[in-house]
This record gives sequence, structure tokens and C-alpha cells, in this order.
Amino acid sequence: MTYQQRATLGASDTVAINQRYFREKHGKAFVEGSPHLKHKSLGDLCGRLATETLHRLPSQNEPPLVLDMGAGDGMLTLPLLALGAKVIAVDASEELLSDLKNSAKHYNTLTAICGDVFAVLDDFQRTDRQFDIICASSFLHHIPDYLGLCLRAALLLRPGGALFTFQDPLRYDSLGTFTYLFDRMSYFTWRLFQGNYAQGLQTRLRRARNDYRDDLPEDVAEYHVVRNGVDQTALAASLQRIGLECTLNSYWSTQSTLFQYAGTRLCLKNTFGIVAQKKAVRCSATSSSS
Repeated sequence: MTYQQRATLGASDTVAINQRYFREKHGKAFVEGSPHLKHKSLGDLCGRLATETLHRLPSQNEPPLVLDMGAGDGMLTLPLLALGAKVIAVDASEELLSDLKNSAKHYNTLTAICGDVFAVLDDFQRTDRQFDIICASSFLHHIPDYLGLCLRAALLLRPGGALFTFQDPLRYDSLGTFTYLFDRMSYFTWRLFQGNYAQGLQTRLRRARNDYRDDLPEDVAEYHVVRNGVDQTALAASLQRIGLECTLNSYWSTQSTLFQYAGTRLCLKNTFGIVAQKKAVRCSATSSSS
């Protein structure tokens, strides 16, 4: 399958294949391959940015309502619950949501929905549901139409609300040569210790031929390998065009503990998140004289 053919894969197909992929990957194997879950420094950065986003919301009496898209096992959901938010967590994987519900069993402010995030957004739009924060952690690079997803989600933000994303790969051609090569070296060094070498070699050979198969989770779920990362510039520009104020947060992230330390010390950046905030409604005071 070529790049052009791969780009036409239907949303329902993508959901089914992602379900299969994460059914096999949840648990320890999922954490091992997820730098933001594996490395405390990245978890701390995510938590800090999420907390700052929450604190920038307009003052309100009720707890903020959060929609976590691709919630997984709760990288964003759990700290937001701890800060007093009500969270609706959406994911295509029943296994990951089960892990999340078990971790959040002490909270009564979590609602978990298993299904296609586009269908869930459509349902919320039909019922005029609005949110203070809509977030996504390590999720956009699994979605073919990530620009459409973010624009659709932004329509559900309350005035002053924010779209917060974290842990998606910067577009590869926006990296410097050294950063790109260091990124590839760090990945392959980590991959050498993960076993299953036959599948890994077959995958690399197919990708070298620009051959992507829509029946293999390792090709479909990791969709960023098809489009060379996620286009952070296009995403920010799309959100700015509909009136959101965007801040791009870029940083270094890799599976290898050694290379995570080294890349951070070298101040390299290969991963990003975005905070895009909707303008709050301002009430103008009027006065009259007699």
C-alpha cells in the first residue's frame, strides 16, 4: 500500500485495527514502549502543563468538565481527577479503559466511553455538550485525520476552554539532521532489546519500500510513520484560524532511558504538545446617568 492509498483508510477500519493493536499492547509492554509513561520527567512535564491549562480556565463555581480523547490508561485523566475535574474518558480499547477504571476506582467523577472518538464527538455536538478542557495524550499520531479531529473537538469548547495535547512526534522534516539521526539511533538501540526480531525486520523492509499494509496493526496504529510525523505547524495554524490562541510545547522523548537522558541534556526536541485556548466571553459594564 502506498502513501496515497494508505491515506484513504476509513475511520471505522482505523478504530478496529487500533483496538486490535492495544488489546495486545496494554500493560507492561504498553508502558515500555511509551516514553511519557516510562520516564518520570515526561510524566511530570505532562502533569505540569495539564495543571497550568486547568488553572488558566475562567473562574467558575462548578468543577471543570474534561473530555479525554484516547484516554488510554489515564495519563491525563488521573491527574485531572485528582485536581477535582469531572472527566469523560474515551478510548477504542476496552482493555485500557478497564485499567483506567481500576486506577480511578476511588473517584466518582469519571465516565468511561469505549468507541470511535469521531462518533462520540458527533453525539456531543448533537446534544450541545460543551467542555472546559478537551485533551489527548499520545493520541493524534494514531488518527489519520488528526486535523479534522482537533477542529471538531474545538467546536465543543466553552468560552475560555482549552484544547490540550501531549506526546506526538514533530514532523520529521522539521527536525535538524543531527536530531533526526539521534532520534533514529535511540529508537533502534532500544528496539534491539525488545525481541521479535523477525517481525521488526519485515516491518522495516516493507516501510523502506513504501509498502504499508492496512491489515497490520504495526502499520495502521503507528500512523505517523506514513506521514513522517505529525504536522505541528499545520495543526497550530488550523486552530488559530478558528480563533484559538495556540502555544506549542516541544521537547525530547524516546523509549531508551539512556538516550532520554542524553537527548534532554543536549536540549534536543522531537516531540510536541499544544495548548489552544478559546477566547472567554467578556461582559462590558454599562452605566447610565439621569
